[in-house]
Amino acid sequence: MQHFFSVFQAKNLEPHNKCPLHASRDLYRIQEGNKTQEYAAKWVCNFCGKGFYSEHYLDKHFDNKHSDKLVKGSTVCLADFCDILRCDVLDESHRKDYFWEKKLCKEDRLVVRKKRCEALMRSCLPQGNLSVEEEFEIFEAIGSNTCSLLNCKDYWKRPDNDIAAWKIVLYAIVSPFFFMGLIVYYYAIWDYYYGDYPFDINKLRDEEEESVSTFRNYRGTPSHLRKRYGGRPLMY
Repeated sequence: MQHFFSVFQAKNLEPHNKCPLHASRDLYRIQEGNKTQEYAAKWVCNFCGKGFYSEHYLDKHFDNKHSDKLVKGSTVCLADFCDILRCDVLDESHRKDYFWEKKLCKEDRLVVRKKRCEALMRSCLPQGNLSVEEEFEIFEAIGSNTCSLLNCKDYWKRPDNDIAAWKIVLYAIVSPFFFMGLIVYYYAIWDYYYGDYPFDINKLRDEEEESVSTFRNYRGTPSHLRKRYGGRPLMY
């Protein structure tokens, strides 16, 4: 919805007053405007200051204690358009990979939704003396993040600015420590297996030749065995 309204704001226009998505027709606009999310597990009612564990319980609180804070004369609930606004995909509290939904997606059902979406967007085109080109430009802009995504390929795409600011800060802080830990880990592995080996290749070659020479001398002169055992025959 933010993208929808930003298109009109950029052109200093407003949706048609009969548009179901117009802010003045949203039944719960006042209540939604008085929600504050202080952090992931705390939602606050701005009417009375009470805090709740999730938005779901805050909505129940509004129904029980602040049912008078509704837009009078309106019957439009934005949740009625969730099938074309892709609420299931955009809902942060129910994020998943939608593996089976993607596999079982029915293109013909989404075609019907797309037609409903386009009809909705046309009803929201602003009043005034706009040219055909201007109307088409606005129609394409407000439908780019809604109607155009109603197909099996794009339905599960999330907005480009999906990553919250706090997540970006967290990644920026954690990433350097992660890479430093990775370097230390691989250095420790290298040191464990190769740390005692000399780096002088020539010295390694000399030691290897000396070992081979010693082994050959050992095999070529078995007389030391006879001396060691006093000339007695060896028993095997």
